Amino acid sequence: MLIKEWMSQPVITIESDDSYNTAAKLFRTRVISMLPVFKNRELVGIITDGDIKKATPSDATTLDKFEMPSLLESLKIESIMSKPVLTIRDDRTVDEAAVTMLKNGISGMPVINTAGKSEGIITKSDIFRCFVSFTGAASKGQIFIFKLADRPGAIKSIIDRIRGKNGRLRSVMTSYDEIEEGFKKVVFHTFGIEPAQFDSLVRNFHEGGGLIYAADPSRGFRMIYNEYSLYMYKRMHEVGA
Repeated sequence: MLIKEWMSQPVITIESDDSYNTAAKLFRTRVISMLPVFKNRELVGIITDGDIKKATPSDATTLDKFEMPSLLESLKIESIMSKPVLTIRDDRTVDEAAVTMLKNGISGMPVINTAGKSEGIITKSDIFRCFVSFTGAASKGQIFIFKLADRPGAIKSIIDRIRGKNGRLRSVMTSYDEIEEGFKKVVFHTFGIEPAQFDSLVRNFHEGGGLIYAADPSRGFRMIYNEYSLYMYKRMHEVGA
């Protein structure tokens, strides 16, 4: 999942001495959210659709309809662009780009090659496309989410049981965020499990503990599990319900 494989290209750019009107037209007519700004072939800033909106005169302005176009034509990009511009190399990974964007509160970055030449743009939309592709979320299948002990073999045990029901894996994702020490949250995207086999897996996983969520979207089945639901499940079986 290298950035060079997921970035948007070719790059639509603008010059620092171009006008507000030029940029506004590009945002209206092209499917873009930002424009790298160049001066003498050097990247000097970035302008976003948000920058354009901020620079737009409000309805409360005292300018008349004849003064407005002249004012906006004289407003240069270099006066409203964001700088300095944050860039990322095309040999970095998409997840590195996501972390950088999250830390800096930005929605995208120009992508440069090892020589510092502009190669493309990586945006939140590109990261979403990558995420959906690697998780298989857009494909038909099933989803299991577990809270597992952080020990060797915990994930393999789940995978073996899924494969035992003729299931196949699209992706396995692990997170240690927002979970207590000694545990991990693991998401399995699977496919190829027949409904009866899926239901059997859910029952077994639920009874064994650790199952947080199970879904079979093709059948409209979604269930969130917690310690209380496990207690009730066991009680129902103890009394023969």
